[in-house]
Amino acid sequence: MREEVLRLSEVTYVEQGVVQLEDFCLSVFAGEIVGVLHRSGHGISALIDLLRLNLPLRAGSVYYRGERVNSWRAPGRHDNRVGVIKSQSSLVEDLTVADNIFVLRPGFRSWLVRPRVLAGQVQPVLDSLGVDIRADALVSTLSPFERVVVELVKAVVAGCRLIILREIGTIISDVELERLHALLRRYAQQGISFLYISYHYEELMQLCDRTAVYSNGRIITVLTLKDGDALYGGDYLERVREQLRQSPASRPASSALELRDLRGGAVRGVSLTAAPGECVVLQDLQNLVFGDLISILLGERRAESGEILLGGKPFSPHPTREIAIIRELPDVSMIFPEMSCLDNLCMTVDHRLPEIWRSRRAREGLRREWAQRMGEDVFTLYPDRMTRRQRYDVVYQRILLQRPRVVLCVQPFRGADLDTRMHIWELLEELLHSGAAVVILAVNLADAFTLADRLVRVRRGASCEVYERSEFDRLPFSAPWLNLYRTP
Repeated sequence: MREEVLRLSEVTYVEQGVVQLEDFCLSVFAGEIVGVLHRSGHGISALIDLLRLNLPLRAGSVYYRGERVNSWRAPGRHDNRVGVIKSQSSLVEDLTVADNIFVLRPGFRSWLVRPRVLAGQVQPVLDSLGVDIRADALVSTLSPFERVVVELVKAVVAGCRLIILREIGTIISDVELERLHALLRRYAQQGISFLYISYHYEELMQLCDRTAVYSNGRIITVLTLKDGDALYGGDYLERVREQLRQSPASRPASSALELRDLRGGAVRGVSLTAAPGECVVLQDLQNLVFGDLISILLGERRAESGEILLGGKPFSPHPTREIAIIRELPDVSMIFPEMSCLDNLCMTVDHRLPEIWRSRRAREGLRREWAQRMGEDVFTLYPDRMTRRQRYDVVYQRILLQRPRVVLCVQPFRGADLDTRMHIWELLEELLHSGAAVVILAVNLADAFTLADRLVRVRRGASCEVYERSEFDRLPFSAPWLNLYRTP
């Protein structure tokens, strides 16, 4: 008989008057890897907190390792030993790997910390996993993949029989993701269970025994590998297939942006060309170069060598409206919460409309024009009252108004649920149709793959491989939607 590690039975959880989980039912058995596919992210954070902290329930019960640990009648008194690994690392950067694994774990009782002893205990564990991580290394020197491995080992050493992973595919490359999946399967064989939460169907299908489709606080259905495309739903997959059927953009003779063996900081030799209306995906396999690359292009960091051409002419890096940056999670990072929707929209248009900040007529004309695209209601709101979709609209429409030659998008699909991802696709297509060159900076290809006219891969800070769209079927690794390129 299979051992049940976790069971949530008709759980309803309310937080500050908002229903986060409603009639939520899910079970996980020992050694099982269960996926959770977001159709909507609402309630996912509450679910993780509930499993760890036994928060008060409105209804239902939670069972962990054969015990009822929480119910609406008798709230749990103790936290559960459940590991949580998120895209944002919880490790302390200024401590060593061994210190993070042993000293910071619950239940560590020693008054005297012996670094050599701790390192000697953890090094054999790391070596047995086939990862090149030193126990005495500072966490600040580790790559994102190595940090995930350390957090995994930390959870196992702490005695967690259930480990939750949330959106890990957004911070490590496809190649590293395969290595991580191999480690999870290895620990699953030892009886440890995993709840693998992701927005990406293709990622879940590569790993999970079964996948629960989640939306707005409920499990809609639980499907196995054989159910395949049903996990996403016809609309989403048809949207992907439609994008793949489109012919690649014909490349103009001139380029919008060209980097020739650019070096500086972690950038150790990046070369790429992006033409107007073309989408180029720059995949950083170690997640090292994006910050330094953007700093160089904005003139915040000096390039050590190499050339930058903007519009076919040599470009001396400095802040310019001809290059736009869309940062990660732009609905938060690029929104000014104290400013109205219209003020947010006008932030980078004054080089085209110098009177925009002093002319009420100019601002009213702009508002009327863009209300047809974004809706009249959004212009009555401040960001804290907008929906996430509306905030994305404000950011991308601001860039459209700016009319840059080049748009650099840093992981544009990170943290987005299915509906938001489809909307981001449409917004990126608007940028491409406007004639801008779009360079997507990605670690995991995920949705960016379907928009790409070209893929440039970067390893250890240097460009190592370039694939045209016609060559995607020959990619030597597992990538999202790659099976659709390889279908006869």
